[in-house]
This record gives sequence, structure tokens and C-alpha cells, in this order.
Amino acid sequence: MKITFNTSNPTAPCTEFYTSAFKGIEEITFYDQNYSLYDIALFMTYDYEKIKYIKESFPHLKIGIIDPRSNKVYDSTQYCDFIIVDSIEMEDYWRISKRPIFRYVEYPNIPYIKKEHKEKDKIIIGYHGNQIHLECMTQNVTPALTVLGKKYNIELLIMHNSSPPTGNEKWYPKNISVRHVPWSMNNYVQELARSDIGIVPNNLIHDISTKKMLKTHSAFNCNDDDYSLRFKMPSNPGRIIVFGKLGIPTVADFYPSALELSYSRALYVAHSLSGWIHSLEKLIISSNLRQQMGDLLQLLVRSEFDFELQNKKLISSLKLIL
Repeated sequence: MKITFNTSNPTAPCTEFYTSAFKGIEEITFYDQNYSLYDIALFMTYDYEKIKYIKESFPHLKIGIIDPRSNKVYDSTQYCDFIIVDSIEMEDYWRISKRPIFRYVEYPNIPYIKKEHKEKDKIIIGYHGNQIHLECMTQNVTPALTVLGKKYNIELLIMHNSSPPTGNEKWYPKNISVRHVPWSMNNYVQELARSDIGIVPNNLIHDISTKKMLKTHSAFNCNDDDYSLRFKMPSNPGRIIVFGKLGIPTVADFYPSALELSYSRALYVAHSLSGWIHSLEKLIISSNLRQQMGDLLQLLVRSEFDFELQNKKLISSLKLIL
């Protein structure tokens, strides 16, 4: 079995994560477009418009698209033989394609770190990701940090590739210090690994006026204690896994990928303000609990998401389509 991996956007973060992960697979060659030499061709989502032409030009080729992050990709999936996704959210959505789906979770290829949690005066709470999830944590995570900042010495460490915050952002918590770290592969280990607790806000703010409008409609049985969640189709467990590799206990929003991992009791999930306060405070006050949860999360990553393990599963799955 010979596989070629191609993309027009090799420097995109997702591409870099997948190429780094796939380098352990002997059967894969990178960036060779002589498709007649290969059995399987893999393309990143950025290249979806090329798939129809390539399939028609090389009908023997089994084609897979990786990480289809938009419904715009649908027409191209009909010329694919399989799809590779990184989460239950994406898997559920792409069942519309009626194509075999293989799950492979990508994330930054950083080393495992054995972290020793100790009692300390200042607790560092770490965040890595984009600014959208920072902006959407204003209703639960931000006020939770503000409340906890009245009782504990907390620093929020945020790592992303945008400009440092001004302090006037709605998500910017009161009563705690905030330190911005520029995104880089080195800073996962040099900076983010210093965190005592990781947070993964994920769900998006949305208008609940429809829910309120329907309160009087008995057919929907709407109540003020209902949950109403909005999350992106490309949501995935990658940010949680990074904290696991670093041995950092984590609290995540209610979303399917986080709930899938919480079954192992290696992760706390929260949605309400009270839930976030409760989960974070348990970890703030106990270095023993931080050690236990961090070790459990790292064990979960090793046993289910290690690239060597995922690569073996992927190759076994690809052999089934030939």
C-alpha cells in the first residue's frame, strides 16, 4: 500500500499537526503528485476543489479528505472514498456524506512531561487556543475566575497568536493577573507547561431569545433550567490532549468531545458559572487532586491518542478500503 499526502497549504496549523503525526507512517510519502504511483491519496480540507478532477483523472486512486471543516466541502466528499475526522462532532456531521469515516485526532506534537504538582501561593491557570473562545467565556469562565480571584492568588496565562490583550476586553477577568504568551511550538513546553490547571472554554455565545419566546408554547416544554449549547462542528479534543501531554489537570466546557473524555474521570466538565467555580476551586485548593487528575489525563492520552497508536489504527482502516 502506497499513500501520498498533498495540500496547497502546508504551513496551516492543521496541516503541520497532521504531517508531524503521519511522519511515523512508512507507507506515506509527502507532497508527491505523481498519483499513478499510489494507491491512496490524502488531501487536507483546503484542497477540496481539486478532488473531483483528480478522481476523474486517476480513477484507480482511493481518495480521502482530512479535517473537512465546512459544509462547502460536501460536493467534493462525493468524489472521496473515505473521510478522516478528528472528533465526534465532525463525525456526526459528515455522516451526511455516506462515506466511510475514520477518526484521527491531531494536536501539536509536543513531548510528554511528568509534572510534579506542589502546594503553592500562586496558581497559574493556562489557556491556549484562539481569541474566539476567550471572547465566548464571558458568561461562565470569566466571572468564575473573578469570583475565585477574591479568595486565591491566580494568574491566567493565555497563549495565542494574536495581539496581547489591552485589559478592556469583556473576557478579561477582574481580581487576577493575566499574562499573554505568543503562540509557538516551543512555548507549549517553556510556558504553557508551567500551568497548574488548564481551561478549555469551547462553546459559543448565542441568542437565547428564541428559547424565551417559546416558553409559553407547551409543545416545547421550555424552562429556565434548560441547557442551550452552541459549538462548532470542528470542535475536537485537541486542546484537552495538549494539557494531558503536559500533565495538567483540566476543566472544559460541556461539548461532545469533552464529555467523551470525562467518562474516564480524568477531566472535569462544567457549563454554569457555579459549575466552573466548583471545579476550578477543587483543583486550586489541592495539589494532590491536581496531581491525580493530571496523571489520569496523561494516561488517557497515552492509551488512546498517542500518534503511534493512532497511526496503526489508521493503516489498518485504510487497508480495508483497497
